[in-house]
Amino acid sequence: MIPPTELSFAAWLAAGLAGVLAAFLLVTRWGSVSYRRLAVLLGATGVVNLANGSGLLDKENQLLWRQIALTVELIQPAVLIAVGMAFVTPPSRRREPVVDWRAWVIGGLGLVLAGMTMLGQVFQWQLLEGDRRAIVLSSWGLVPYLFLLIAMTVGVAQLEVVLRASQEPFRHTLKFIVIGVGGLAGYQIYQASQMLLFKAWNPELVMASGIVTMMALGLIVYGLGRSRLREVIVNTYISHQALMASVSVIAIGGYLVAVGVVGTWLRQQQQPWGVELDVVVVFAALVALIIAVFSKTVRAEMRRLVTRNFYRTKYDYRAQWLQITEAFQVAADRDAIMDSLLNVLIRTFPTTRLSIWSFREADRRFHRIRSLGLGPEPVPVERAHPVIRQLMMDDDAVWVEQRPVAKQEGVDQRGDSILSSGAILCFPVRIERQLMAFIALGRPLHGEAYGTDDCDLLRGISHHVGMLLSHARLAEERRASVELDAVRRFSVFCLHDLKNLAARLSLVAQNAEHHGGDPAFQESAMRTVRDTAQKMMTLMSKLSVESLKLSSARVPEMVELPVLIEAIVAPLRGGHVHWHISSGTIRPVMAVREEIHQVLLNIVLNAKQAISEQGDISIRLSESREAVTVTVEDTGCGIPEQRLESLFRPAQSSRPGGLGIGLYQCRQIVEAHQGTIQIRSEVRRGTQVQIELPVVAPSLTRSRNVMAESVVVP
Repeated sequence: MIPPTELSFAAWLAAGLAGVLAAFLLVTRWGSVSYRRLAVLLGATGVVNLANGSGLLDKENQLLWRQIALTVELIQPAVLIAVGMAFVTPPSRRREPVVDWRAWVIGGLGLVLAGMTMLGQVFQWQLLEGDRRAIVLSSWGLVPYLFLLIAMTVGVAQLEVVLRASQEPFRHTLKFIVIGVGGLAGYQIYQASQMLLFKAWNPELVMASGIVTMMALGLIVYGLGRSRLREVIVNTYISHQALMASVSVIAIGGYLVAVGVVGTWLRQQQQPWGVELDVVVVFAALVALIIAVFSKTVRAEMRRLVTRNFYRTKYDYRAQWLQITEAFQVAADRDAIMDSLLNVLIRTFPTTRLSIWSFREADRRFHRIRSLGLGPEPVPVERAHPVIRQLMMDDDAVWVEQRPVAKQEGVDQRGDSILSSGAILCFPVRIERQLMAFIALGRPLHGEAYGTDDCDLLRGISHHVGMLLSHARLAEERRASVELDAVRRFSVFCLHDLKNLAARLSLVAQNAEHHGGDPAFQESAMRTVRDTAQKMMTLMSKLSVESLKLSSARVPEMVELPVLIEAIVAPLRGGHVHWHISSGTIRPVMAVREEIHQVLLNIVLNAKQAISEQGDISIRLSESREAVTVTVEDTGCGIPEQRLESLFRPAQSSRPGGLGIGLYQCRQIVEAHQGTIQIRSEVRRGTQVQIELPVVAPSLTRSRNVMAESVVVP
């Protein structure tokens, strides 16, 4: 058995250290409410250890010393919550002596129970074997320790929320103070649970209490030496409404209550396996708690929950949203929306490098369309880029720095447009769940970091922009529909004129049967035919576009693309254009022959018309596992950059007299065949059109060969 002197030495040393630290804080930091409250808590801890140590040596008054220690312990929960309030007080009220209602309630109950303790209603002597005595709880003795268990748990939960809600770099210094204070409260919880279980005071716990107190004081001293508490208070704010819903209250309180209830019940069963099962239950609960703490998913969800409920928000969302809606108020088309978006991003986020990237349907790549602090437009980004793939899969932000793209994906950072722009955060902009643009933000100024508030604000901005872009697209489609209706109405009048012209020719043919030999009639008829043919050619040039609606009556068939291309190019050979065709063995595609013929003819004619003097047109066919690709490339004049944005819109022709429906119709036909079409072009260097069509399944190809062999005549 350890002598009482050695047991009390640790308690006295802890009491001395706590007293010195409390006096130091009161003298040097009297102007801070936070330091004063912390000093009171440390002073109370010193008194408890002093009373415990004195009780071991003063055997005659040991019961009195235990009553004094418990009296101070009953006041400590209120002081602990008051210290926690120093961290949760809003900045506008941090100079006021604010104390939470929980501190008042717990403080009042603590004073009542402290009075009961001093009146001798909690402890009493119990005679043991020989002349030995032990301090045990009376009939009302369980109440103060049950109060301590619950009150200290609330205080620890508050400290835990403060620690989780603190932002870096203040969390790094604040954590030592919070852990130290929480360690003092945690030992009180342990001691209260022991008294509830065994109902007798164990003097050997005095030494453990002293050692734990010195360890906690060491953490507090280290934390105070690394930070100024006032700076921490300014940067921390926690909502009181979410405090009682903290997971820490559920975890710690539920764990302790479960241990106490189950342990007490098992011990009361008077079974030989009761103690062992109690240990198993405690171990299982501890393992489950550790698994939850170290679970990456649980930590991520808890971090998100705590951040949104306990952080002092970085933005005034009401004022911010009013500014955003006002900025987009006059943005009617896509260009105006993107201009407004750039202005909003510049005003909102403190960075000198930001950019907006948009998906272009013509070449199916992402182009930088707006930027701040960046050079000339970089190389467009393919859809296969790792950052783009992540943006297409997730609705949340993509942290470029947290995904070492250059190392994991083999991307050259110097030649990569996103990485070379200095972007560290990318956020998607979607239209009907499709990624159509994204925002790239560079590193913030003054060493700050983007947090949950920034991502939430970006989510709201991108959603609003996506809705505006969707409305702008619908407006463009409505305008295109109106223009197409105008074309259809115009075609009706043209058809009426063609009918009249055809009637004139019919009359000439009928009169020729009776007056064919008359020279005057012959001259008049020839003049009428020439005039009618000229008018018909003029009308036919205006009606060169077929119906935009795909005919459902046409049946798909297996089409040999090399044969079809040769049939298209054969009449066009010669002149100032040099043709280069390479195909090889290509599997057939399942398509409507007339429609694919129309698409390829349109593309080839456009390429030929783009070459005014000498030039080359190359047509290449290649095959992958699932598709056949037709690439038509010319060395003509190219397409201007501004035209590429609206290349697939109807009524956008750049040729005099053109109706501008050809490429629009080509895309409609290709997409109806489950294919894709993309166009890349540079002015004065030429244009490349790439059409991808799905191949025929091998079973269909084999059935076609069998059918061909069955009709061969030997």
